[in-house]
Amino acid sequence: MSENKQLVKLENIYMVYGEGPQRTTALDNINLEVNKGEFICVLGPSGCGKSTLLKIIAGYQFPTKGKAFFQDKLIKGPDWHKGVVFQSPTLYPWLSVEENITFGPRVRGMDREKIKEKADHILKQIDLSAEAGKSIFELSGGMKQRVALARVLANEPEMILMDEPLGALDALTRLNMQGFIRNLWKENNNTVLMITHDVDEAMALGTRVVVMSKQPGRILKEIELDYTFSAFQSDTHRIEMDKDYLKTKEEILDLISQY
Repeated sequence: MSENKQLVKLENIYMVYGEGPQRTTALDNINLEVNKGEFICVLGPSGCGKSTLLKIIAGYQFPTKGKAFFQDKLIKGPDWHKGVVFQSPTLYPWLSVEENITFGPRVRGMDREKIKEKADHILKQIDLSAEAGKSIFELSGGMKQRVALARVLANEPEMILMDEPLGALDALTRLNMQGFIRNLWKENNNTVLMITHDVDEAMALGTRVVVMSKQPGRILKEIELDYTFSAFQSDTHRIEMDKDYLKTKEEILDLISQY
């Protein structure tokens, strides 16, 4: 694999919390590489260290042992090259939809004309042009999450990290948001790492699924998938749950339940 294709590399990552009897190993010898353009979905039982893994890549936490690299450089903290979307949209309620989206570029001192052009383009992408001037409290849960994702996109990060971004949404909104995220990933040629508890969601979106064990979190298996590509070719833009799909899903569920 060529170095210029690799975006993230985790080497022998351990994360330990507490001391003595309270000592807990959250991550146990994690080795993972993420290449540009991939959509990685991380699956595993609650408490297996999925979110900790994401926070290490984001630069919010540092491993007890091991090294985490981003673009061949040691990760030393958060920066705009890595955008994070959380389960609960972290939006500024005193700002409008458009002001939330353009907050990052404005703080970075980008040209006003460029910021306006960027905002118009992203608002069109997320289908919220008509809501640009609205306050956050006027939006539905799905709309808020779209704004949260748009705010990350406005900074043009090299990688988007999503920590169960659809977990708080109802089933129909969640399904629609999956298609929305897939389309944005394709249109913007992003690299995405997404944490989820939902096997079907991981299979519907991921080009690779990383399956983790219960605590202490270890990577049990990495599975390459192409269902997200098949959705682009489908008239319904939905995943066909054929025999191979069900077999792969059963394999993932068995891994999670056995370990």
